[in-house]
Amino acid sequence: MPTRELESDLCPVHGRSWNEIKRRIIVSLLLVFALLYYVLPLEAGERTRLIFTGDIMAHIEQVKAARRSVSYDFAPQFRRVAPLFNDALAVGNLETVFAGERAGYAGYPAFNTPDELAGAIAAAGIQIVTLANNHILDNYERGAARTIDVLDSAGLLWTGLAKDSDEINNPLIVEYNGILIAFLNYTYGSNVEPSGEVSRDVFMNIMEDTAVMEGLSLAEASSCDLTVVCLHWGDEYKFVPTDRARAVTDLCFKNGADIVIGTHPHVLQPVEMRSADVSPKLVAWSLGNFVSNQRTPPRERSVVLAVDIEKNSEAVVMIKRVAIAPTWVSSVLMGGREKFEIVYAGTGDRFNHAGLPKSELSSARAAGKLVLEFLGAEGDPDEEGFYTLWDSASPDILPVSGRKSPQ
Repeated sequence: MPTRELESDLCPVHGRSWNEIKRRIIVSLLLVFALLYYVLPLEAGERTRLIFTGDIMAHIEQVKAARRSVSYDFAPQFRRVAPLFNDALAVGNLETVFAGERAGYAGYPAFNTPDELAGAIAAAGIQIVTLANNHILDNYERGAARTIDVLDSAGLLWTGLAKDSDEINNPLIVEYNGILIAFLNYTYGSNVEPSGEVSRDVFMNIMEDTAVMEGLSLAEASSCDLTVVCLHWGDEYKFVPTDRARAVTDLCFKNGADIVIGTHPHVLQPVEMRSADVSPKLVAWSLGNFVSNQRTPPRERSVVLAVDIEKNSEAVVMIKRVAIAPTWVSSVLMGGREKFEIVYAGTGDRFNHAGLPKSELSSARAAGKLVLEFLGAEGDPDEEGFYTLWDSASPDILPVSGRKSPQ
C-alpha cells in the first residue's frame, strides 16, 4: 500500500499527482495560446506578407539532377532561398505538368515532371501555384487534370484551371491571417490546343476581357478584402510590357483588382505603383524565371516579390510596402552530376552559402546588383533580405529603373 505521505501528493478528485495535474494544465494553456496566435485574425495595424515568384520550370537537365536511385529530389534546388518564404502566403507560377511516368518525363518544348517537384515546392514554403499558362496542356487535358490531383495530394492550392465548365473564371478565395484574398489567373493561350474529345477533364482560363471581368465580378461578390490577378502574357525575352498587357491591367484595376502579377517573358520587367482613391495599386509586369535551365543572361536571374498589406481600423486592407529579394540560378558540375540551386543574390547575411563555389556566389551577387538597379531598389536589405521598392511612409517616392535591362 502507498504510504500516507505519498497519498498526500495525489489529487483527491483525479487520483493523479499534483505535478502531473500542473503539467497538463501548462500544456493545455500553451496549446490555447498557440491556437489564438495562429488562428485568430490580426489586430488592426499588424502586417501580413504576400510573396510572389516567377516561373517554376523543370527542364530535363533539372530532372536529371534531381534523380536518385528510385525517386527524385528537387528540394535542394530551393533550399538556399527557403528563408524568403517565412511567415508569408507565397504564390508561384508552375510552368510544367505532372502527367505521370508513363507519359515520359521531358523538358522543353512539352514538359512533364516527376511528382516529387510538387512536394519540394510545398516544402520550400510556397502554398499556391498558378496554372493558366502556355505549358499546362503540354500533355493535353488529361495531363493537366492529373497535375491538379498531384497538387491536391501535396497540399498545394491552385488557380487558373477548372474541373467543370461552371467553375471557369472562379477565383481562388484564401483566408490568411484574417484577411480574405481572391486570386485569379488567366493566360493568353496554350502551346497545345484543347482537344474536344477530353475537354471535359479540365478547362483553362483564357485572358479575354469578358472572362477577366467575370472573374473580378465573382471576386467582388465574395466580399474579399484584396484581389490579386496573375496573368500569363507578353513577349518572351523583352524587358517592357506589351500594349495588350497594359490594356488588361487597366481593365483589372478599373474593375476592382489591387495587385497584378505578370509571368511568361522569362525575364524581369519593371514593377509599378499606381495611385488610387483608397489604397495604391501594384503591377509587376514580369517576374522572370524563379528556377529553370535557361542560362542565357538575364534569364537566370529573378526576384522574389514581397507585398506587405495591412487591415486598418476601418477594416480596409491596404498595401504598405513592396520589396524584392534578387535571386540567381546556379548550375555547376559536382561529382559528375549537374547541380541546380536558386541562390539569394543580395547582400543580406541570413542565407546559407556553404558549399557554393565562390565564383558562383560572385556571379549571383553581380547579377543581383544589376537586378536591383533595373527595378529601382535602393539602400540596404532588411533582416529578411528584401530591398524596399516602395513604402507607404514615403508614398510619393516611386521605384525608378536605373537600367534598360537587368543584364
